Amino acid sequence: SDDGKLSFDEFKAYFADGVLSGEELHELFHMIDTHNTESLIGEVDFLLLLEYFSQHLGEYGNVLSVLEDLNVTILKAMDKTKKDYQEASNLEQFVTRFLLKETLNQLQSLQSSLECAMETTEEQTRQERQDQTKPEVLSIPWPGKRSARRLQRNNSLLANSPHFSTGWIEEDSQWVTQINRLQKLIDRLEKK
Repeated sequence: SDDGKLSFDEFKAYFADGVLSGEELHELFHMIDTHNTESLIGEVDFLLLLEYFSQHLGEYGNVLSVLEDLNVTILKAMDKTKKDYQEASNLEQFVTRFLLKETLNQLQSLQSSLECAMETTEEQTRQERQDQTKPEVLSIPWPGKRSARRLQRNNSLLANSPHFSTGWIEEDSQWVTQINRLQKLIDRLEKK
């Protein structure tokens, strides 16, 4: 509600990932609430949330930092493009359009890699949990996911699965290619 505090309902609506049960989300909510404010007013201070996740960033601290720099850089480039595009020659406009398109392609490639990693980790966790116990699972649709690809991945997640096929090998190869592209982009960003 933009008040600097997070109720459990707001927390659950944002953080429910389709894997953690409602009880586990409530447990996490209480772990984050180190000042026990939730029991008094039913909300967690945003700073406690920030503090909790900051402790767990690991390598993603670097990733998020680079993404923030990338975001600023792209916004500056788009601002300059907006100012200069109309007065540019046809050739300069073409180059600008090409660079925008290439930037978009690179970002979409990163997004695709991240979506694939996210879907794979979620599915692995679901599979592990399914093997251990059968908790109540919150089903939350995530925008932008390709359900057809997810079905293919689900059907061929494990090599000893009866659904194992060459589709997994092809998808695994795609995965490696995407990781390599992501690594190259990160390396280029680190050099800048």
